[in-house]
Amino acid sequence: MANGARDDLRRVTQEQNDQYQKVLSFIIYLIVTLIMVTVTFLNPFFMKNQIRTDNNEAIIVRQVNKHFDTLASEIGANKNGNANLLTTKQTQPIADHIIDYTLGAFFKFNNLNLANQILYDIDLNIDQGASSDAQLVQQKLKKQGSNAPYEVVDAFSLNTMMVGSNVATALLLLNIIVLVMAAISLRSLISDLRTEMTSKKLTHTITGAAMWASFWLMLIAGIIALIPIVFNVREIAVFGYILEISSSIFLDFVIVGVVLYILSAILWEFTAQEN
Repeated sequence: MANGARDDLRRVTQEQNDQYQKVLSFIIYLIVTLIMVTVTFLNPFFMKNQIRTDNNEAIIVRQVNKHFDTLASEIGANKNGNANLLTTKQTQPIADHIIDYTLGAFFKFNNLNLANQILYDIDLNIDQGASSDAQLVQQKLKKQGSNAPYEVVDAFSLNTMMVGSNVATALLLLNIIVLVMAAISLRSLISDLRTEMTSKKLTHTITGAAMWASFWLMLIAGIIALIPIVFNVREIAVFGYILEISSSIFLDFVIVGVVLYILSAILWEFTAQEN
């Protein structure tokens, strides 16, 4: 009977250990994901570098030209043919200002400053070497006078970008709050486990949880990265080009998951057997 009681105690302890590992796995996944989102999607410096990669550069040129075409139509400077009016060199400053505005650290209640920055970029970067259609848009904008910023607001959907900017700011604040709470929870849980496990067993449990967390990170990020490859997302309003740009970023998530999995697996194997 004594042996049965000891066996039952081991079984309960194993069940508790599995529960601890599930909770640890979720917390580690949450922390890693929130950190990755904060340093990539919510980081204007990272995103400005990201749009300069070969694949994303073409996406940005296409998207900025789409809005520029709308602007041309609004002010009566319709272009001839389907060629892009703006080159990569001319679209990059506009994209940089939009990213700085959207991912700025404060809530936004006005977008005319951004509209004026875009107007400045158009005036500065469209020179004699630009296409005749682009130069025509520049000339028509100058004739608009004080109405020009409002035309840019409409053509570039800056009201939508202002909403997106405020959502990004709120998400950044939420990320920070959840990260602090998750870190506190993780520290508290590990402190509790130290009273019930040896250091080696605790390391084994944590690394096992980290392996599960990295597995889910690789799986979820990999699926999202494949969406723009498998499906045509260009027609999904604003989110289409965001998904296209995000694809390569989620591949970075997968790489982080692979590295975390390998490191965790090495430690997990090392602590698998009690000495």
